[in-house]
Amino acid sequence: MPLDLIVPEWGLVWPQFAVFITAVVLSLVDAFLPKKFHYTWMTAISLIGYAIGMLLLFQQDGKDASTFYGLFRADGLTVFMTLIILAAAILTVMVSASYVEYLEGRMPISEFYTLLAFSVLGALITSSAGDLVMLFVGIELSSLATYILTAFAKRRTTALEGAFKYFLLGIFASAILLYGMTWIYGSTGSTDLDEISRSLAATVQGQDNLDAALLLGVLLVVVGIGFKMAAVPFHMWTPDAYDGAPTPVTGFMSIVPKAAAFALAFRILVQGLGPLRDDWVTMVAALAFITMVFGNLVAITQSSVKRMLAYSSIAHTGYMLAGLAAYSTNRGFASGDGSQQGVTAVLYYLLAYTFMNVGAFAIISWLQHRGPGMDYDDFRGLASRSPLTALAMAVFMISLMGIPPTIGFYGKYYIIVALIDHDLLWLAVSIVVMSAISAFFYLRVVVVMYFSSADEAPEPVRTMSTPLLNIGIAGMVVGVFALGLFSSGIVDLANKWESAVTMMVALNP
Repeated sequence: MPLDLIVPEWGLVWPQFAVFITAVVLSLVDAFLPKKFHYTWMTAISLIGYAIGMLLLFQQDGKDASTFYGLFRADGLTVFMTLIILAAAILTVMVSASYVEYLEGRMPISEFYTLLAFSVLGALITSSAGDLVMLFVGIELSSLATYILTAFAKRRTTALEGAFKYFLLGIFASAILLYGMTWIYGSTGSTDLDEISRSLAATVQGQDNLDAALLLGVLLVVVGIGFKMAAVPFHMWTPDAYDGAPTPVTGFMSIVPKAAAFALAFRILVQGLGPLRDDWVTMVAALAFITMVFGNLVAITQSSVKRMLAYSSIAHTGYMLAGLAAYSTNRGFASGDGSQQGVTAVLYYLLAYTFMNVGAFAIISWLQHRGPGMDYDDFRGLASRSPLTALAMAVFMISLMGIPPTIGFYGKYYIIVALIDHDLLWLAVSIVVMSAISAFFYLRVVVVMYFSSADEAPEPVRTMSTPLLNIGIAGMVVGVFALGLFSSGIVDLANKWESAVTMMVALNP
């Protein structure tokens, strides 16, 4: 057994450990510090903890390495997914600080930040796991904390209803996922992803038909992952959970649990079940198509901007699933000729989606600090009342639609190129058509802000100072343009995900 699997290399886990320490410190501060200091101290601790985790992450080069008997992997996939998750966590804290403290009946901010930290920690564990057991532990830790965050505005019936639906369907999804993992374990004799890949490569070689038990395991795993990432038809919990949750939590839910679900998909489907790619990629492509079509068409009918963004999130899941479908290739594993850019495109899209979608929910939160802010009517005349806020929302809307030079355009561009390169032209055309359809509900927000009379807008019922929220919105607007115009370096970093399939390269020269 290699030495790195026997002696733990603690340097590989410092970013995750920093988040764990942050969660512990937040719990202790909640217990021993007077409540009047909670807002300032716990906001600072959260931001500092996630920032330290991100700084420690930059010390890792993304080369394939593992520790704790292969349970933890520090490869290119871990580095990029950790970057996405920590960026989303920092942005969520900036958006939610004043919201949690002053709105929704003064929710306990200490408990909010602690749950947020444990949800982030679970997502980080999922993205770095090299074993089915660790994957399940990570995704469930993240999910359990998110269930509670969804119901955090406990005085609202919609929050409790959405959280209850999310919880029930979530535990069903977990059971299905776990059941699929057991079938894979029974067929391969291991929970280690590399061992599973090695076993499957030997099993499928020269065989036309696979064992029915193995195919059942693959099907169950795909269904379980579909629930976690809100793919159609496993999306039933999404609209009510997104609509009922506090707005900053909705923005967080649209990124971190989704990122964890895609990390789960990359680890299991690409890294573990890569030799069976011809069997699962058809299901992924079909899910991508129906997810993007359903999400966009239903979003058109919504009268609430927040609920529209919920269905929009489903549509964007479809776009990212299309990138995962582009992993289907007959050119071999990670051949280095650009034939595997589908997963790279998904990773880049996740980072892009973090800035533009959290930004959209941040604007809704900004409006709620001054009155209602969830319906289209609440955006009427916003350009005359608050030009900078309206401009920021317009930027996020056109980026979600995929208009250059925003990061949303580059995200869709990379996925479309990957699909065309892999002879999935029909799926690439679907993305273009659905993006055109999405212009209706995204531009509707812009039209209401700029072309509706300010006299029709509701009078503010309160006015609050939101400096941290304002800084976060400004940062996300800059990121929407900067991360798109300077995307080459980000794509190069995302390309290092291929180190996660080092074992499969050796098995499939």
